[in-house]
Amino acid sequence: MQAKRGTLSNLRKSPHDVEAYDSALERDYMVELEHDPAVKEWTKRHGITIPYRLFGVPRKYLPDFLVTYNDGSQALHETKGLPLMFWVSTKLKRQSAEEYCAKLGWKYKMITVGWKRRPYA
Repeated sequence: MQAKRGTLSNLRKSPHDVEAYDSALERDYMVELEHDPAVKEWTKRHGITIPYRLFGVPRKYLPDFLVTYNDGSQALHETKGLPLMFWVSTKLKRQSAEEYCAKLGWKYKMITVGWKRRPYA
């Protein structure tokens, strides 16, 4: 079940006090990033757009999160529900993001779950 869009506030590890989410998966992952001791900082408002082509048509992909770790390394993280993992566009976005990150020495990570996800307790 997808949650409606919303915001989380009083964030400690985002440079912004408030960040918007588009789904329950994004919201839950934001909470996870806030509690991850290895994460120094994260944001959805990073401004990174990655070009890719879908059936020959130029498109732009905006990854969900830019994450900076305590060791200084960085990564782009994307949240996707399981059904979306099988879409051609998801595969093309992932491929383009992995190439983009490799050029910068970053990592790319997909975060996904099945059809139903239990909220954090």
